[in-house]
Order: sequence, then structure tokens, then C-alpha cells
Amino acid sequence: MPGYEGGVLCPGFLGNVMVGSFAAVISWALYGSGAGLELAREAASARQALSLTAGALAGAAMVGVAGARWLTSEVDKNLHRESLNRLVAQTMPPEQAHKIARAPARQVLKTVHQASGATS
Repeated sequence: MPGYEGGVLCPGFLGNVMVGSFAAVISWALYGSGAGLELAREAASARQALSLTAGALAGAAMVGVAGARWLTSEVDKNLHRESLNRLVAQTMPPEQAHKIARAPARQVLKTVHQASGATS
């Protein structure tokens, strides 16, 4: 079920299904057999055929899965960032914690690595 975890919106299964379904429909409408469908034309035939080929279905399914994976990845990234910020606030001086909270991932790794005194 969708909810908040540590201030980060987690869409859960239903959110992933909705994003994946939306991405699949958009893919079908743009690149599949739905691309040739006339929706608002006055002269459009009432018998205009709507088809769904195996290729269009597979492509839409692939885009839907990719959309759901993207959403999950973004949520995971935000949860990791929030976890790191909370940990850093408890273990490092305020100036380093502030620097890490706004830094890109590579800079965060570099700063944490230097603060821990580790050598590579």
C-alpha cells in the first residue's frame, strides 16, 4: 500500500502498477497500433478498427515494466538519501553533515570516505 516512510512517499505495489500501466498505454498510443487511431476527427468512421498486435503488446509491457522500475529506483534513492542524512547528522560535525546533505552521490562517498579515515 502507498504511504510515507521517513518523509519519503513510497507508492507501493499499487503505485507501481498505475505508473507501469500509464507508461504502457502511452507507449501503445504513440508507437503501437493506437498511433493511427483518429479520436477527434468528424469524418472518422464509426467502424474504425482498434487492434493490438503481439509486438505492440510486448513493447507496451516492456515500457510499463521499465516505468515501474524507474519509480522504484527513485523511491529507493530518496530513502537512501534520507537514511544517510539522518545518520550523518548524528555522527559528524554540523558543517560536514550540511555538506553531505546537499552533495551529489560521488561527493558524498568521497566525504564519508575521508571522514572515516579510510585509504583506498
